[in-house]
Amino acid sequence: MRRDKFQKIWDISTIIFIILLIISIDVSNARNISDYWSQDFSPNIINIRNNNGQLYAYIVLLFNENPHFVNLIQEDSISLKMMQEKNFHLNEYRRYINKIKKQNLKKMAQIMLKIYLDPIKFDSKSLKAIQKALTKYNIILRFSKVSLTNKNKVILDYCIYGNKEFVNIVHPLFKIKENIYNIQPFIYYDEFSTSNSTFYFDMIYINPEEVHNDYIIAKKILEGEKVDSMFFVGSRITDDIKYCIAKAFLNSKTIKAKILEMFEIHELTHKILNNHYNCSDQVTGEELALLSTIYSNTYLGLSVMYSYLNYNIINPHRIAAMNFIRFVSNKLGRFDIINNPSLLKHIHHSELKKFVLEHFTSIVHDLR
Repeated sequence: MRRDKFQKIWDISTIIFIILLIISIDVSNARNISDYWSQDFSPNIINIRNNNGQLYAYIVLLFNENPHFVNLIQEDSISLKMMQEKNFHLNEYRRYINKIKKQNLKKMAQIMLKIYLDPIKFDSKSLKAIQKALTKYNIILRFSKVSLTNKNKVILDYCIYGNKEFVNIVHPLFKIKENIYNIQPFIYYDEFSTSNSTFYFDMIYINPEEVHNDYIIAKKILEGEKVDSMFFVGSRITDDIKYCIAKAFLNSKTIKAKILEMFEIHELTHKILNNHYNCSDQVTGEELALLSTIYSNTYLGLSVMYSYLNYNIINPHRIAAMNFIRFVSNKLGRFDIINNPSLLKHIHHSELKKFVLEHFTSIVHDLR
């Protein structure tokens, strides 16, 4: 009876601590995500050596016994010889806690240690609260509880140093709405090298370098500057691409926002296909994503289509572009468009949107 009473007191105090932690959290080192897309991007803007980065590195060490990020902070902090010692990760984590001077940071590090050592005392609600608190430190993770040999253990499904920003656009063609976040990592990860829908059901990744590159190209085209040596969506700039970009933007103020939205719609299409249709066919994914971007912003979408057509190799992107051209050609009975895709851009945008909707609906119907 006394033990149950003690357990209840401990649980209540833990919940209170978590609530206070979220309220009083120190965000002095946190990145302002509203600035992420409004400036030029350079790798590792936030250095992992700052307070938030160190907390991230040691959390990965504690839960995954992975010293890589700790060694990024200071080379050879954890050697191969040290890793051979029993509980090396636990010992190093405790040493790290003892060095922390900021109290809020120390409390956060301590509660992570409690989760690791005594996971049974943390229910799903408290773990979610801690996940939310950690985002203020630029640490994006998800806890899972597993049972191993009659012991509870908390593991990390993923742990990323960066921000996640809610994707608040509505998909132009799918009627499915779900909470998707755009991941903005502050250090290099292999899985986030190019824009993709990621392995995680609620995350996409858009490379800010790609957005900025396409923004610069569009801006130069509007200003009449030469862009022949540059690449738009992975393609050399053609006259068709120049024509469509010039038609897509009335002025330069909305370029970056519209290009970002184009990427978001593209990746959101893939995410919905993966989550709701269990569809991983690359051509289908690229075709529906292309149709979605054309429907949302006709001429910007067409500039992407012409980029795909200009790829040197036959790949899912190029096949997707050709499939749409064939569809429009068949609908109009104009087979000259297949031999000369440049003609497609002169079709009125309202008629093109009608073809997009019909083609999109047909493909999705076949997926059911």
